[in-house]
Amino acid sequence: MSDDGYTLAEMLAALTILGLAMGGLGLVVSLISRQQLTSNRIQARLAADRVVDQALTRWLAQDGATTLQGDATGLSFSCVAATCAASLQAEGRRMLLVLRNGSGRAQRLRLSDPAMRFSYRDARGVVDAWPSAETSPSNRGDQPPRAVLLAKPGAGAPLAVIPISPREPRDCQFDAIIGDCRIMTP
Repeated sequence: MSDDGYTLAEMLAALTILGLAMGGLGLVVSLISRQQLTSNRIQARLAADRVVDQALTRWLAQDGATTLQGDATGLSFSCVAATCAASLQAEGRRMLLVLRNGSGRAQRLRLSDPAMRFSYRDARGVVDAWPSAETSPSNRGDQPPRAVLLAKPGAGAPLAVIPISPREPRDCQFDAIIGDCRIMTP
């Protein structure tokens, strides 16, 4: 027997081991790229959701939000010289949030889920329409809801929670315990 080179059996064993290593490496690379693609999709959806939340927050920060009224598919309030409105509009299989300001200019934002709806949080909890049927104008005191929610019905966390700042009188001193304005008498 000569020691001049590899035998055919040794060559086949080395090629088999090399093939198994390359196949495992290819599988790992495929799995990592699939996970990265999923992560990029989630990141893009979260960025789009953040844009919707910020746009809705800026839109509701305008003066006049105290005259807010709305239902599950839209809301409006009196702003500068006209009515500001937000509505949910279906476009094919997608849902759009359309924000109209006082000048009539519309901003269209695509939502991540076509089942999104508006709801309103007041002192008693979350309601589907504002002013709610249970809240009489004398009982409400012309106060806006505490927040507007944009959420999928039955989902755990809403896409956007926009707090509405109440307009307090000048002689108001906020009481953190009762969570409301306390008017001081001289």
